[in-house]
Amino acid sequence: MLHIYRQITALKRCAPVVIAQKREQTERFPFEPVQILPKPATHFLRRFWFRQVRDTPWQISDAELRALLRLLSRTDARLLHIYFGQIAVHLLPLIRTWKNPSIVSFHGADVTVDMNKPAYRESTRQMLDAVKLVLVRSESLRRALIDLGCDPKKIEVQRTGIPLEEFAFHERSFPKDGEWRLVQAGRLIEKKG
Repeated sequence: MLHIYRQITALKRCAPVVIAQKREQTERFPFEPVQILPKPATHFLRRFWFRQVRDTPWQISDAELRALLRLLSRTDARLLHIYFGQIAVHLLPLIRTWKNPSIVSFHGADVTVDMNKPAYRESTRQMLDAVKLVLVRSESLRRALIDLGCDPKKIEVQRTGIPLEEFAFHERSFPKDGEWRLVQAGRLIEKKG
């Protein structure tokens, strides 16, 4: 999740606190403070029950909600930024209960995950109503969320920057035949903007 790490470490006017279920690659992503709230023992069973048996969005339990509220209070959090739409649906009880504003950022596939299921689509609409701000990476993601019923006034396009200082500049000479040949690795799909 290099893009999330870059966003968090670039913040200058606030002191972010990261909340995660586990921490990986600390050498690659050296950041503090990271608050770990491990998955509860019932994690697998609850997920199976909600997603497979009931075919409804899986959301945090009352115990997880209380633990998150305590952590937000202890860290004096004033804003909750949830990365990825499906995680925000999972945290909908927290978004509704916590008194401070919550925002969610969508990064691509999370706009379409399980949207063919009516219960998930409805929970996503409820989450979009409950959050203060919705961040997206492109106009196509913005349109997709408006199509889901999100208030267009809540949506802001926040493009992901590229840290140019990490790429050394090399002087190039013009090709003799005048034709540049470019190579790009990626997926050329509309939703990426």
